[in-house]
Amino acid sequence: MKLEKLLVCEFITAGGLGAEPLPDTLAKEGALMRDALLCDLSELNQYQLITMHDARLQPSVYAKNTMAVATGDFLKVFKKALKQADLVWIIAPETDGILLELTALCLAAEDDEDGAIFLGCGYDASLVATSKTLSFEALQAADIHTLPVFGGEDLMQQAFLDAMSGLNVTKWVAKPEDGAGCDGIRVFDSLADLRDWLKQDEQYLRYLAQPFQQGITASFAMICRDGKGWLLSCNQQHIQYDDSQFKLTGISVNGMQAYWQRFETLARKVAKMLPDALGYIGVDVIVEPESDRIFVIDINPRLTSSYAGLREAIGHNPARIILDCILQPNFKMPVLQKNMIEIKL
Repeated sequence: MKLEKLLVCEFITAGGLGAEPLPDTLAKEGALMRDALLCDLSELNQYQLITMHDARLQPSVYAKNTMAVATGDFLKVFKKALKQADLVWIIAPETDGILLELTALCLAAEDDEDGAIFLGCGYDASLVATSKTLSFEALQAADIHTLPVFGGEDLMQQAFLDAMSGLNVTKWVAKPEDGAGCDGIRVFDSLADLRDWLKQDEQYLRYLAQPFQQGITASFAMICRDGKGWLLSCNQQHIQYDDSQFKLTGISVNGMQAYWQRFETLARKVAKMLPDALGYIGVDVIVEPESDRIFVIDINPRLTSSYAGLREAIGHNPARIILDCILQPNFKMPVLQKNMIEIKL
């Protein structure tokens, strides 16, 4: 039997940063997700797996067919691999529009006759999820608790500051408009400090600001299709705060089981909010114990690091569940285990 070719491309380890030094933390996190996915897919014995690797890195131990990517050649090699594939699964950061660009390439290829089936979210869902501003507007419209977003340029205007004078905010967070995870996030003890930083190198053109919210940092993994959503896991994130910056150091997959029902409700609301979202989505939240409110902070229309612990956490091959959700018209979620699994980053 001829196996379909499935291209797995994890941007960081696949040479996407070939023109710059490779950060150890990003490479480690990328390899963790890539190898967990390749391992799960290889176990299915349904596909001939194709992948790519940065020429500076060793290829994945799970990759029998891998293309080395030299400096500056990522897009050329990716487009070549895409033409060879029957299906394509990408993992890429939202930063600098990377995920959106690759999504557009994959969707365009899918429209061609015999083009590869894209195992990911539609363009509209990806656009909303990769933009802090659009996410805020969509979450508000869907009646989902979130934190207000203020444009960096607005914060430079005195009239805007005067209008905000009634806000009782003691700390502020600056985030890139299309940042991924903790990348680029900074905390400031006052609005004046935030504005001074935003003025440097005109960073107000690229950054947004939010009030700092105390609480438990958490996330949930979900799958969705046609406006319907199913919860896979509810996780606690272990974030280290150092020198006004955040760093994700680990994840307790299913470490927030007490919130399962509420996270499941949120998952269904998010899926309804993004009708062309498809497959796996990771959602970052903050749980405020005092008011018992849950704030949705980020929506990631791609695999997240918690995927690496999913197999043990749910007692099923998560790649099979995601593929069935995308490809099977009569998908039904199996009964999941709720084991707690620790991931160290």
